[in-house]
Amino acid sequence: MKRQYGEIPLLPALFTLAGVLFGFLSLVFCFQGRYSGAAFWIIMAAIMDALDGIVARSIGAQSEFGVELDSLADAFSFGAAPAVLLYFWGLGTVHTAGVFFSFLYLASAILRLARFNVLQKTQKSRKAYIGLTVPSASLFMASLVLFHPQPLLTRRSAFLLALAIVVISFFMVSTIRYRNYLGFPLRQRINLGSALLVAALIAGFVFYTRIFLLVFFSFNVLSGPASHVFGPIVKKMRRKSGKKHPQPDDRAEKSEIQL
Repeated sequence: MKRQYGEIPLLPALFTLAGVLFGFLSLVFCFQGRYSGAAFWIIMAAIMDALDGIVARSIGAQSEFGVELDSLADAFSFGAAPAVLLYFWGLGTVHTAGVFFSFLYLASAILRLARFNVLQKTQKSRKAYIGLTVPSASLFMASLVLFHPQPLLTRRSAFLLALAIVVISFFMVSTIRYRNYLGFPLRQRINLGSALLVAALIAGFVFYTRIFLLVFFSFNVLSGPASHVFGPIVKKMRRKSGKKHPQPDDRAEKSEIQL
């Protein structure tokens, strides 16, 4: 059967190209000095990136072409666009150093995407990712800009931003495992406590949007390192707790009843 190289899944590709458009709009807004608008379009591109994967899996339209298209779109919308925004918004005062740290973010994002393309060919489970995902990194950076839309004018602020870029770049290329929250089954039933938490999150997003986005995406960035550090400690404590309270031997109980 002859392969139709010109045929691509329409609906997922539309979401992906919409994300590219939003990344391009982010660059346009950035060059115009409208930094909050540039950050907003990065967030919109991330929403499109999430939707194209969900749609592709739901209709069975996953393909190698879609994977390559999505990767190129991510490199543009979550690599180049945030890097340019970070330079003009917060690193312009340090000139050459600002170019270096902006490029550091871009290079880390591209390396992370390249590794993802290689690993996903053999990785069957999508419950976790190795390293901070590029969209997650860009969402954190965009939330910083939305929280403080005015450009950073002091060297101290630029230094703190450069430090944040170094940390985020390290998380992207690291082997720290991050949970895939998009893999949560939407049909799963939840208890009243979880429903109340969801309602509180929605209310926080509506009434305190900038603070909520910064806290939420900061939590996402730090969740991987926290799990990496404290996860083994928690497992060790659980094992010790299990040894202190051993489960009764079912066979022994059964024999005692028979006697």
